[in-house]
Amino acid sequence: MNTKRIAMSLLIMMMVFTTVACSTKGNNNASNTANTSNAISQNEQVNGEEVAQDEELTAEPGAKLIIWDGKDGIPFLKEIAKEFSAQYNIPIEVQEQGAPEQMQKMKTDGPAGLGADLLVLPHDNLSQAVAGGFVLPNDYFEEETKAEFQETATKAVTLNGILYGYPRNMETYALFYNKELVKEAELTSWDDIIKFSKSFNDVSKKKYGFMMSLNNLYFYYPFISGYKGSIFGDNNTNPEEIGINSSQVVEGAKYYQTMREILPMTAADLTTDVKTALFQEGKLAINLDGVWNIGNFSSLPFEVGMMPLPKFPNDENPRTFAGVKAYYVSSYSKYPNAAKLFARYVTSKEALVRNFEVSGFIPARKDMENEPSIAKNEMVSGAIRQFEYSEAMPSIPEMQTVWEPMANALDLIWNGEDVQKTLDNAVKNVKQSIETLNK
Repeated sequence: MNTKRIAMSLLIMMMVFTTVACSTKGNNNASNTANTSNAISQNEQVNGEEVAQDEELTAEPGAKLIIWDGKDGIPFLKEIAKEFSAQYNIPIEVQEQGAPEQMQKMKTDGPAGLGADLLVLPHDNLSQAVAGGFVLPNDYFEEETKAEFQETATKAVTLNGILYGYPRNMETYALFYNKELVKEAELTSWDDIIKFSKSFNDVSKKKYGFMMSLNNLYFYYPFISGYKGSIFGDNNTNPEEIGINSSQVVEGAKYYQTMREILPMTAADLTTDVKTALFQEGKLAINLDGVWNIGNFSSLPFEVGMMPLPKFPNDENPRTFAGVKAYYVSSYSKYPNAAKLFARYVTSKEALVRNFEVSGFIPARKDMENEPSIAKNEMVSGAIRQFEYSEAMPSIPEMQTVWEPMANALDLIWNGEDVQKTLDNAVKNVKQSIETLNK
């Protein structure tokens, strides 16, 4: 009985200490908190156990963690988890679960106490995760996260003004180019791409200057953003304002339509496999594609560069969609403090550089382009330059209603149909889908 009372007293003291610490954190200056990931180095004895802590946040006694991530993130996670466990006496189990499986399992395993303490999710799952009550805000390290990570990344993992995620890596797309066929200096504008392609194309030999996915809104978005258009109002957050048939978007679509001259193919014929094969064979000079292909294009018999999308005729830099993967602390975790400490630890500058070296994930932190392992990879450096002109893909639930209507519209526009009428019809379809979604 006395033992239970002592344990309870210690637990109450721990709760009081954590509460006081969190309430006073805002009074610390940035210099004391910016390197918190390195400050998680002091241990203390609590009820006979060594417990990790930084200057203020303390892991719960007996803490142990489960982390879910997809297959590509597992090797590095296992490596860093061992180091964290050895240093801070917090056991960590890494389990392979893809993002869709994580979201599904949290509905049942979370309330049952069987779910992970930390999830790794793409940012477009955030709305669903918050609506399901699966994740906790990134409150303790909020200031550090906003100061140290790309604004695009922190906005992506923020919902309704609340920061939830601990960003890990960013993905977007840019222009891969065959350095034996074309130079970056020759591509200062989108008109340059068209001019080069006219001189390079030889359709009879399946040689093309430029290719992109023709009916996928994800890759088409620069033709919207580059003409100051948007999908939804208020920076793509207000579904009550649908902007895909605005005058700006129509202007961009008309310019897109003119590119049929240099790419005389239907959207159905220009598949990802066809485009990739032509690029690898040296028959395609400029390939608009995602950063996830950097590894695939690193061992070709010719040197490949990657550059940001050039300006449109209106002198605007087009913005690409960016995807952000991040760590999230489960709201069902019994050890949220320990989970927050690990999330901070695994997103330190040093950890993300190592993660890049192991997994190829391009860090979402600021000022990473000068890291030696990143700087020596020209394609990664090009991708980082594109991040400066990228924005988080909308994560509001209504976004799912846009993909199919826009795919159909882009098919028609590419085939020469009236742009305004086609986009007006797409808006009608989106509105109908949103009404169904909200029923």
